[in-house]
Formats: sequence, C-alpha cells, structure tokens
Amino acid sequence: MTKKDVKYAIQRGLGRGYLAVREDPERYRDLVLWACGRNLAFDPQCEGTRAWYDYQLILCYPDQTEFRDLVMDRLQAKKPDRAWDYAHFSELLSYFAMDGDRTAEDALWAKYREFLARIRGIRRRGRPLRQTRECLEVLGLSLSWRAENYAAIAADLGALFRKNTLLDGWAFAWLYGSRPESYNRQLRKRAANSPDLTAWFAAMDALEEEKTSVAGIPRESPPPTGGRRLSVYLKWKKPELAPSYAEAYLEASDPSARAEALEAFFVCPYPFDPAPILKDAESEHPALRAAARNALAEIRDPRVRRFAWDHMEDAPAEMLPIAVKNYLPKDDTLLRPWLQRLSVDYACKSNWHTIHTAVLRLFVRDSGVDAPPKSLLPLVYETTLCSYCRERAAWRMRRYRMIAPELWEEQQYDANDEIRHAAEVHFRRQTSAGKGTPDV
Repeated sequence: MTKKDVKYAIQRGLGRGYLAVREDPERYRDLVLWACGRNLAFDPQCEGTRAWYDYQLILCYPDQTEFRDLVMDRLQAKKPDRAWDYAHFSELLSYFAMDGDRTAEDALWAKYREFLARIRGIRRRGRPLRQTRECLEVLGLSLSWRAENYAAIAADLGALFRKNTLLDGWAFAWLYGSRPESYNRQLRKRAANSPDLTAWFAAMDALEEEKTSVAGIPRESPPPTGGRRLSVYLKWKKPELAPSYAEAYLEASDPSARAEALEAFFVCPYPFDPAPILKDAESEHPALRAAARNALAEIRDPRVRRFAWDHMEDAPAEMLPIAVKNYLPKDDTLLRPWLQRLSVDYACKSNWHTIHTAVLRLFVRDSGVDAPPKSLLPLVYETTLCSYCRERAAWRMRRYRMIAPELWEEQQYDANDEIRHAAEVHFRRQTSAGKGTPDV
C-alpha cells in the first residue's frame, strides 16, 4: 500500500492500517500521530471512539512517550463540547494508565478535578451545566477501570448530589450502569460509613426505581409537531396516521407549507400515489423541491425510478438514494460508477452516508428487492467512514461468504468491536476444525 492508502485505512479504522504500521512503524509515525490527535469516528454516538484502535497503532512503537504527550496536550487544550472528543482522548489515555503509565493517569485525574470544580460552581440549568456534566462523566468512565478509582469518583459525585439539586442519578447513569456489578456490590458495604457514598447510591437507586416503575406502563405521548421526528413516529409507532398527514400535504397550496408537510414522509413512506410529489420534485421553489426529493427516497415505484435516472447527471447526491431505493437487477452496473464517484468526507457533502445506508437497506426483509446487489457490499465496506455501516456490510458479506482470508486477518484489528469479535469467532472455529491458526 502507498502511504496515502494507509492513511485512508487508518481514517476508516480498517485493520489493514494497523498491519501496515506494524510492518514498518517509522514510515508511518506521522500518520499515527495524526490519528491520535483527533477523534476520527464519524458518529461516536453509535460507533464509540477509536481509542482502542489508536492504542494498537501506538503499541507498534517501543517508546510511546511522544504519542502519550500529544494526547495529553490535546485533552488539556480541548474546550468543553458534547464530550465526544473528551471521550476519545480520555479513553486513549486510560489505555496508557491501565498499562502502568502514571503520567497518563495523573493527567486524567487533573482534568477530572478541573471539571469537578467547574460543575460545583454552576447554579443554573443550561448548556454550561450539560457540557460540563457530560465531560465529567466521560472522564469518570476513563478513570474508573480500577475499583479504587471508581470508589473515589462515586464519593465525589455523591458529595455533588448533596449540594447541587440540579443533578440526579440520570446525570451519571452511563457511568453507574457501565461499571462491573462487583464494583458497586463492594462499594455498598462501605456506604454506611460515608454520607457521600450513601448519597451516590440513593440517587442511583432512585434512578433504578424510576426505570422499573415506568417499564410496564404503556405511554401514549402526542406525536411530534413536525420534521424527521414526526416521520419516525409515523413509520414505527403510528403508521395508521400517515394518510391524514398525506391529506394535509395535498390540501396545502403554499410551497413552504407543502414542503413542511412533506417532512412527515422523510422516513415514513408516502401512502398515496406519488404523482404530486414527482411534480413538486421539479418545483422552482427550493425548499419544496428538496423536500419532495427527500420523500421520493422512501418510495418504490417505476415512475420514481425513472425520475431518478432522468435527473442523475444534474443532482447525483439527491438522486442516488432514490435510485437505490428503486433498485432493479439491471441497475447494478449503472449504480457502481456513481457510487465510486462519491466524495466520502466528514462533512458528508456528497450525501454518501445516506446513500450507503440506502444500499444496506436493500438487504432487509421488507425492501421489496428479491435479489439485492451483493457486489455493492465491498464498496460500502471499503469506503465508508462509519464503522457501524462497515459492520453491517461485513455481516452481510459473511452471510454470502464474501470474506477472503486476507480480509479475515485484517478484521482482527478493525476499529469496530463487532467486526473484531466475528473474526475471533471465525479463527476459533478454524482452529477447532484443525485448520491451524492465522499467520499474523
């Protein structure tokens, strides 16, 4: 692979990036530093961070000080945000700490205490409280790999509960629920002699009671007022209401009102004849035209397919999800060149993530496609920045027996946990069958 290829692989969290660095660490030192200095996950909320993957890259070097210091500097310089960058940098430092690096652990404690002091001074709800709380929780998660660390953090947060009525068990539910049960079991024995630990467990027990009390009660909430949330609601909770929203769209005459009404069908398929939407998809009103094209991406109809291919040259980012939704076997060779042209970047300017998702949805049971295009799965696997989409593509490729030996080998080091686990199971079965272990 060229250096550009290796950077491409590392950016996506592919195991081949790790294998290349392991083979020639010094050649790729600058790429590993580049990767460790930023959170490369496309959607950390569903993917998690790339900390494990980056640490495997770092372990290819006998002296890891340069990498550790870079991560410490980035953690220190980072301003409060939605905490995903903090999650990446703090989790990466925790791997150093778990391997006995006290400097890394001290840096985590210093940042944790900074946020603990900061949250103690906040007296009103709002963004500062939310962001500080999120950052404090991810730092607590990264530090609590040891039971003694968790005990100290639980006492700190219990003291916080005692003084700050703006916070309750929900504020640190992720931290509490992700720790080993043995941690909490042992800590409860010490709570009787500690008002702070008593406050911590009181908050968490109240949280669990609240979860239990509402678990069996059906909740009838009003539908969202509009937008994608309404469309999700109509598709998964109240599909019987979709016709009334379609009627509202048909009755609207103002272009802006029609565009707003069509938002109900960005996820939920439009239940009537698509002719009015096809007409609006060529409107001179930009908002109406965009809304109609978004709605068409959920409709499978020969006229919609023809519309997509007629307009492909002019607006591929908008037409490709529609064309994929209306896939026919003869479209395989038509789609591939367009998919290969997509610019896959974090800004998603080419709409690549929506398009890749549309390809993967062809393989679900209710897609309407009897023979989905298996040949497009490797393309998604190779190019996506989203490791969750790669996981879904890999799962399908395993079912179709499309995983070559070299791909199995690299998947042992993929940034995605599920892909690594599937590779481990594969090689375990290979060994049990007497075929030996992989040459890695």
